[in-house]
Amino acid sequence: MNQSMKFIIVGVLNTIVGFITYAGFIQFVNRNYFVALVFSHIVGVVHSYLWNNKWTFSQKKHQAKSAVKFVLVYIFTFLVNLFLLFILVDTMGTNKLIAQGIALVITTLISFFAHKYWSFQNKASSRGVR
Repeated sequence: MNQSMKFIIVGVLNTIVGFITYAGFIQFVNRNYFVALVFSHIVGVVHSYLWNNKWTFSQKKHQAKSAVKFVLVYIFTFLVNLFLLFILVDTMGTNKLIAQGIALVITTLISFFAHKYWSFQNKASSRGVR
């Protein structure tokens, strides 16, 4: 199975885990989308790193450099997600769950390309060697 398919599988699982965490937090803990997003993002980052590091990008060990890059990508996608929620919820009046669904599509694309070509890039793949 190639990296793209593995990333999609992990991404689908991660999206489900993150969205359920977000929705559960909104429904049962705190209706504030910012707090829910922070909590669900932390859960998602841990889940995603563990699966993508070992399975998708086949890293032999946890490397500090790739972990830092991974976290930086998720900080960036968090900020994009937060901006989109602000625009969709606060400016346009979109339902919080629908707004998050829209934001997930955009942040997932950003995440895949950033992780593939930056976070988990190895020297062989950067030179075109497979």
